[in-house]
Amino acid sequence: MSSVSIPKTQKVAIVAGVGQRVQIKDHPVKSPEDLAPGECLLKMHCTGVCHTDLHAALSDWPVKPMTPLIGGHEGVGEVIAIGKNTPDSPVKLGQRVGVKWIADSCRDCEQCRKGLEQSTPNPYL
Repeated sequence: MSSVSIPKTQKVAIVAGVGQRVQIKDHPVKSPEDLAPGECLLKMHCTGVCHTDLHAALSDWPVKPMTPLIGGHEGVGEVIAIGKNTPDSPVKLGQRVGVKWIADSCRDCEQCRKGLEQSTPNPYL
């Protein structure tokens, strides 16, 4: 665990449900103790809400959004906590990392086999 001070809440751009307006509000930050195996907590240095967030909010694309949806799925930050029982974590505390819109893909569909994982109909968000 890191010695970085972790706030209880953060400001987020959030869509509570499909078709609802974006709201700026405080949202709870997961504590390091509550991270699941394989999860990590980042102190974001920069991120932004992009057009893909708006497509997800409107549900006007093939991947169905999970709501509530917090915008800003791409960015750069520092790993400040890693979930317990995460052997062989690909990231380390203090490491600067980039975040993309999906965590993983099926690696089996036509899009994945072509190297276009970002277009998979089977993303793991």
